[in-house]
This record gives sequence, C-alpha cells and structure tokens, in this order.
Amino acid sequence: MVCNSPLSYSNLQGFVVHGLGLFSVVNAIPRPVVEARSQTSYTPVAFSAGAAPVIDSLQPYSGTPVTLDSSTPVLTLDYAADVAGFPYFEVTSLIGPAAQIELKYSEQFDGLKVNTGDGPWLYTNGLMNSFRTETFNITTPGKTESFFIQGGQRWQTVELLSNTSITISNIGFRPSVEIKPSDSLVGNFTASNGVYDGLWSLGARAVQASCVEANSQPSTWEISGDGALIRGQYPGTSALGMNYGEYNMSFSTKISRGGTGWRVAAGPNAGYGAYFVLTSNGPQYLSTDNATVPSNSLIATYGFSIVNFYLSSASPLYYANPFPILDNEWYRVSTTITPSGYNISVNNTQFAFVPYTTFQPYVNAGFGGTNTITTGSWGFGPFQDQAAYVKDVEVIGQNGTMLYTNSFTSIDILAEYLVASNAYAVCLDGAKRDREIWIGDFSHTAKELAASTGRYDFIESMIEFEFLGQFTSASAAGIVPMQDSMGSAPQYQSVYYPSQYGETDYELFFLLTLGDYYALTSNTAFLSKYWSGTKLLVNAMLTYLDPSTGLLANSSASWFTAQGYQNATAPTALFATSLQQLAILANALQDPTTADHYKALSANLSTAINTQLWNPTLGAYSTALNSGESETSVLATAFAIRAGTANSSQATSAIQALSTLFYRIGYKDSTAVGNSATTQLSPNVQGFLLESLFLAYTQLNVTAEVVVPVLHNLLDVYWPRMLDQDEYFTGASWEYVYADGSPGIGMFTSLCHPWGGAPTYVLTGYILGVRRELDGVTGEYGWVFDPVLEVAEGLGLSWVKGRVPLNGGGWIQASWAITNGSVSSNMEVKEAEGVKVDVRIPSHI
Repeated sequence: MVCNSPLSYSNLQGFVVHGLGLFSVVNAIPRPVVEARSQTSYTPVAFSAGAAPVIDSLQPYSGTPVTLDSSTPVLTLDYAADVAGFPYFEVTSLIGPAAQIELKYSEQFDGLKVNTGDGPWLYTNGLMNSFRTETFNITTPGKTESFFIQGGQRWQTVELLSNTSITISNIGFRPSVEIKPSDSLVGNFTASNGVYDGLWSLGARAVQASCVEANSQPSTWEISGDGALIRGQYPGTSALGMNYGEYNMSFSTKISRGGTGWRVAAGPNAGYGAYFVLTSNGPQYLSTDNATVPSNSLIATYGFSIVNFYLSSASPLYYANPFPILDNEWYRVSTTITPSGYNISVNNTQFAFVPYTTFQPYVNAGFGGTNTITTGSWGFGPFQDQAAYVKDVEVIGQNGTMLYTNSFTSIDILAEYLVASNAYAVCLDGAKRDREIWIGDFSHTAKELAASTGRYDFIESMIEFEFLGQFTSASAAGIVPMQDSMGSAPQYQSVYYPSQYGETDYELFFLLTLGDYYALTSNTAFLSKYWSGTKLLVNAMLTYLDPSTGLLANSSASWFTAQGYQNATAPTALFATSLQQLAILANALQDPTTADHYKALSANLSTAINTQLWNPTLGAYSTALNSGESETSVLATAFAIRAGTANSSQATSAIQALSTLFYRIGYKDSTAVGNSATTQLSPNVQGFLLESLFLAYTQLNVTAEVVVPVLHNLLDVYWPRMLDQDEYFTGASWEYVYADGSPGIGMFTSLCHPWGGAPTYVLTGYILGVRRELDGVTGEYGWVFDPVLEVAEGLGLSWVKGRVPLNGGGWIQASWAITNGSVSSNMEVKEAEGVKVDVRIPSHI
C-alpha cells in the first residue's frame, strides 16, 4: 500500500528550513527525541510534474530527483493511502539565490485544487499543523523538515512559487504513527470476494493512523528563556481565565516571521472568541494572501479565525498600524476588554478600538464560546506561516488586581494552554480531524484494534486516561471526559465541564467499551483498578432515568443516539446492554450484589422500552415517546437487538422495516431525515446495525432470508464506496457519506475515521467466525470458531481465512471453505499457550 524506505530518525532530527535569505530565521529549539516503534519513512508511490495537480497518468516514484521550474511548477505526489507525520524533502540543486515552494496536503484529491488544501482546521489545536499548506524559502541545497505534524493525507503537492528552478528528491513524512499494510498486521482477513478484504482493511488502517503512542505528538509550542516560540496555528487558550471579564491582558512579543496572534474573551471549548493578528512590515511569503493578511496591520475578528472554513467566524476588521512593527524586535501588546469594545495598544500607543457591533451575532456558547463578548480566557497563536515569541503575560482586573502572571519560560504552561505533548497513548476521532479524544466513538475503535493490530494496550491506556479525568464529587460525580484534548491535563478537567460534555450517551458508550474490553480479554486484574469508578459512572447515569417512564430522560441531557430526543429507545437500550455486560464483570470481580443490581436495572430498561416504544403499526421501535408514531431509527433497531430487548418476531419485523430508511446506497439515521443531495448516511450508525444483524441471526433466531438483504446493502453497496472511487480513496474508513457515495460533509469530512470501520471486527467475528462468547453455564467468556455459514453463503462467499490477535501475544489462525455443500475448515493457535477455542463449525451446510 505504501512504499517504505529506511530512513534514520536521528538523521532527520533538528532539520529546519535552510537559508531563509531575507526572511528572519526561526531558531528551532531541539525537540525531545521520541522513541519510535518503526524506523521507516512514508514515501510516495507515484508522482507527476506539470502545470497543475493530476490524478491520472502518474509514474512510479522511487526517489528520482524532480526539477520544478516556471513551465513545470507543480509536483503531484500520491502515497496510495493515508499516511501521517512530519513532512520532509531534500533539495539537491537550486538555480538562483532563493526559491519559495508551497507544500499542500489533502486526503481527497480535489483538496489539491483548493488554495487551502482540504483545510484549514481552525477550531482545535490537535498538536498538528492547523493549516494544510505551508511555505518554505530555500537558499541552499539540503534536507528540510516541517516543524508540524500533518495528521492524515494521501495526496501532496509541491509547487514552485518563485521564478527560478529547483530540484527535489527524497520526499516524504517522518512517521508520527506506525501504519503497516493490512496483510502484515497480526490480524488479517481474506475472502473469496476481494471487496470484503478491502472493507476489513478500512478500519485497520484508520486505527493505525488515529491511535498515537504516548509522547509521540510533541507540543506545538517551543519553550526557552525567550518565552514561547509559537508558529502559525490555532491558538492555545489558558484554562485559568474562563470566568474572567473586562480585564486587561498584556504580553511581550517578538515577531520572527510575518506576525503574532492572540485571543481574549475566549471560551472553554478550544477557545472560540475574540482573535487578533498583528502583522509586521517584514518580507512576506509569495503565498501570502495580502488581502486577508496585509502587512503592518492589526486584524480583528470573533469566532475561530480570520478565515472561514466549514464553521464561520465574523468578518475580520482591519486597522493600519500607527508605526511600523519590525521583525525581531520586542513589543508590549495590551488588550483591554471594555463595556463597548476591545482596546488594543502596542508600547502604550493605541493601535485600534474594536467595537463589538459586528461581533455580537457570533457570540455562541454552543461553539464552545462564552455567553458574553466580554468574558473568557486568553490565548496565543499566530496565523498561517507566521511565527513569534510570547513571554511575560499579565492579566489585570478592573480594580487593578493582578489576576495572572506568567513568564512563559517553563514547559509547565503547556497543559494549561492545551498544547502539551500527549502523556498517554490515545485514539483520536480521526487522523486529521477531529484530533480530539471522543470517548463515544472509541466503542468501534476498541474492537477494530482487537481484530487488526492487536493493540490491546491502546484500549487499556484509553481506559486509564478516562478514569484519570473522572469527576469524583459534586454534581458531575462519576462523569468521565467525553471530548478531551491530547494537550490537556486532568487538573484542568473541571474547567471544560459542562461545555465538553454535550453528548450524554457518550458516557454510556464508555461503559459499553468497559464491558467489551472484558469480553475480549477476561482481564479482571486491570479492570478491578477501575471498578469503583465504573460503579460511580453507572450511578451518574442512573440520575438521568425518568421515574415516570423508566427511560432515559433529563432536561440537562442530550442523546446523540436519538437525535436529541428524551425518553428514546436507542440510548435506553444502549444503557441496558452496558449494564448486562457490567453485570458479568461484577460477578467476575466477586461483587454479586452489584451484578444482581445491574441485571435487574437492565431488565427494567428493556421492559420500559417494550411496553412504551414498540410500535406495532411501524413493526419497529419508535425513536422516542414524543418523536411521532411514524418515526423510527437505525439505532433504535440496532441497540434493541443488541440488548436482547427485542424478541425474535420483533427483531425480524424491525429489520424488515429498515427498508423505509434505505436511500440510494445506505440507511438514513431515522425516518425523520429527508432525502436530498446532502443527506448524511453515517457509517458509525450503520456499523452498529451491521453487528446487530449477526446478533439477530445468532442469538434471536432471525432467519438468513431476513438479514442477508440488509447485509448485502451494507457490505456490497454502501461500504464499497470507500473503496471504488480513486479521488476519495484513503485506505481508511470515512466519517460520513452522502447518498451519491461521496464524502458526507465535503472537504471537511474526515476520510480516516475509525468510527466508520465496523466491518473490520464484524467480518472477523462472524464471517471468519472467530470471536469471544459468554458461556451460559460458567459465566465466563471464551473463544469460539463458529462462522455464520448460511449468512456467508447468502452473501456469495465460498471461503474465508484470517488471523485474530490474542491479548498478550500470539493469534488464532482459521479458515473455512464450502465445496458442493461440504465444509472444510482449519483452526490453530499460534505463539500462545493455554488458549482454548470451541470449534463449532459443521461438516455440511
């Protein structure tokens, strides 16, 4: 999938842009050396040089030097699938005193045709480059490495901006994650239908690109005696000033390139609020949009940034600087929040008074801002391709009280500003976005890890990370982080509550993951450390039960799985499933009282669903009590089946009723969703449906004739769209899909999103047939080899083989084939002792 060529990490450490000519040199402070699991480099598999990006007629790439000039200014590079890391390139020759080149990155090919690539990502820092283009000024031959990580891309261009000639070779990415081809992983899946091999690989690649080792994603700030050197990025915002209002914030800054940037009145969810950029009168890169970022100016806006992307901000206001701002000179910048506007001065000279008039409509706590335009914290981050030092930050209240002071010369500030290196191995929502830790989405990711890479240590680290941030007292007692940043720290968690806790059922997904992890591993030694925290979280979720209905409903709750409805089927059934699994864990931990309690609670939830939400007219479960008699949803069906809430006839009827949700290539979330060109078809939602269909067959006696047509739609129509369109293919699963098969929110879509990779673990567990099941007699989980042959044959499969990783090392290797009704099979345990597998495969079908 990706050409990997040996390249020593030590040879690449410390490379900076060579010879900036007239541009100021940004002196790089050496990063701490990060231990790598691999010494490979991600290099392109194909390239083309021409006047514009091209997707066709690419030539194999082998490191051959490519010359760019005025007639051939664009080098297109194809990595075949998503890769991630620090971009680097080597210049072997240069004609003229200097050359400027722009590197552009994108997951989908069309991003190369857009000035900004498939970004920017200006709503969270993510410990990566917030921008998908970056410019380099080259004056001497040699190697150059970008300071920033680019988190996920298949495509790249190098464009010569200056009227000169330059020869480039040895280009690629120093890995920030280790991504192996699917056929070299511990887990593996191949079948007589090769499309299914590709579907299995989608989740396998997504988890490799999105799960990061501890300390592998370095801080995007560099700290020295001169303060923090901050290159152009989404600003890091202090966790300590969220409740401050109408203050004066001042700091010293020295512009190394282009400009400096800062925030005030910023909110707790990544810092949405007032944002300012002060530009110098120094040289600008040729790629600079002078209309958007004019020299020697102050730019002011409110929202995310001075440019819009998928989410909008206020139109920026521009003010000419009263005197020139020079590069490499220190200035004292002050911003005072007044009742009517922001007053900005430099070296005690007023530069601008920015009235609130045009900003007021953009005050939006829903975006993670504050409720008023005068309240919130401060932060720092220059704009694209800029760089500046920041130090000696002071915040003074209206009464003259010193509220905050910091020299910015200690790395202790990094977590405060959400830019610390990741202390834990964590799995992100997506490789390029969202590079945050959404615990609900991890319910798919955990099982994909177990089926593909066998990285159970990632699952354990995520569990540890969540409990480290758990609230243990007050109204939020029991709650774990729903949406967290790699660069934060537990001591700041209370600052982000409740703004980063907007999806209540994500807490239920974490409970589900705990049960899934036990089902996969039987590791009571690990989970016993968090049992009291687990019970505390269950108790927190019980406070959301409506005593009059017995369903989940609370005015303070929002249920992602039910489109915001209260008293809904999906979240209530999800809770029931979680409690069932935790009851099994409770017994294993010698806590029978809790086990009995959870069993009873789960049964009560299922009874409440069946008595109030089963809709015989629809032949399916209603989305919610007040959703209308004609509304049902995919997750209402999927979770009712997984919980065992539905009996055989109900499951059969609900699966047949899914036909009302089918639109073009897949299933809409609910019947309330209309049909249009922008209808979203969620692989996250359909992933839960995919597994529930096999559970309906294996546990609820729903016939193959009922489940196979739906499985056909999912496995032969819907998911293959992630494989069969070269302009969108990344080798990984997607975040959303439109009904025409294109990425579901356009250029903004994450095309490396583990929540879309359910086929990875479902194909392993049910088509290959190697999975963990509960022994009803012993109450313990164990391995079985029990493929659902009737369903597999209904899908047109005649043979399957694969490997399943074991926790602690080794794997189970299995295969089966059907020839004229006879079944042949093989199963072996490799490189592990004492692992028993219950083989249930028949000799005939």
